[in-house]
Amino acid sequence: MSWRFISLPPQDGYHMVTSFVSVADYVNRGGKNTLLVFSVKEPFVNVGVHQEVWLEVDLEFTKKMKIPVVRRDLGGGTVVITAGEHDYFIVVRQEDAPRNPTELYRKFLTPIVNVLRSYGLNADLRDQDIVVNGKKISGNGAMTRGNSVVLAGNILLSLDVDLISKCIKVPTEKFRDKMAKDMSEWLTSLEKELGYVPPRDEINRKLKEAFERELGIKFEDSTLTPEEIELWEKLASEKAKEEWIFYKDNRHPNIHTERCVKISSAVALCHLDYKARKLLRITLKIVNKKIDEISISGDFFRHVT
Repeated sequence: MSWRFISLPPQDGYHMVTSFVSVADYVNRGGKNTLLVFSVKEPFVNVGVHQEVWLEVDLEFTKKMKIPVVRRDLGGGTVVITAGEHDYFIVVRQEDAPRNPTELYRKFLTPIVNVLRSYGLNADLRDQDIVVNGKKISGNGAMTRGNSVVLAGNILLSLDVDLISKCIKVPTEKFRDKMAKDMSEWLTSLEKELGYVPPRDEINRKLKEAFERELGIKFEDSTLTPEEIELWEKLASEKAKEEWIFYKDNRHPNIHTERCVKISSAVALCHLDYKARKLLRITLKIVNKKIDEISISGDFFRHVT
């Protein structure tokens, strides 16, 4: 079976979050399965479709640093995308993709795992993450669009924990410090593991070889069609409009505010403020679906009798 392999120059955030749509529409019309790879020009904050930007993003910092905020069409939490990622989009016909999510991730992420192992790393698949010695080095997600399935993910080449933690709005600086500490403990990168960042061309070559070997396919180097580019540009321009970026979701009651930062598939750091007569503040760290650490504070008083 023949697939397209498309490597694009670095893109801005608006083009990144819409790139797979035009490719999926191409595949829906009978086009070839496609592996699309590229990186981003500059860091940007990527918020989910149901999130309120001013609750999730430290807008004072991002405006000062001229870091764009981009809202995607999909749900999920806020993430910070940097040039230290090597991003990929696997777009295939539904009949070529397992229906079971576990099997889907195993089929299309095994080649990524093998690329990391080719560098001598102890890489394994954990749910939809790829980990090296238990630390996340690749995050992935999947969706269907028409008659196609899209799996999007990245390989962390380098990691700027300080920048990421400063872009996210947090309830306290103590929470920010804790978040940065947990990211350093539970995330890793090729630079951290190898002591250097491999060239992107080398990674692309290894990706092509691994996919061809594992899936029994053959790649042809290709480019986007004029129709794909036209749709892509239209979608990217729509995502750059402020009325879309700062769309407000009013489902959350004002009585409480909450923040939950997903570090990896196994680790999350959460904070909840509950205001009734008094303020109750809870911060907890969850590891493998169990509470690992918890801190409870507030402006309540203990009555002494």
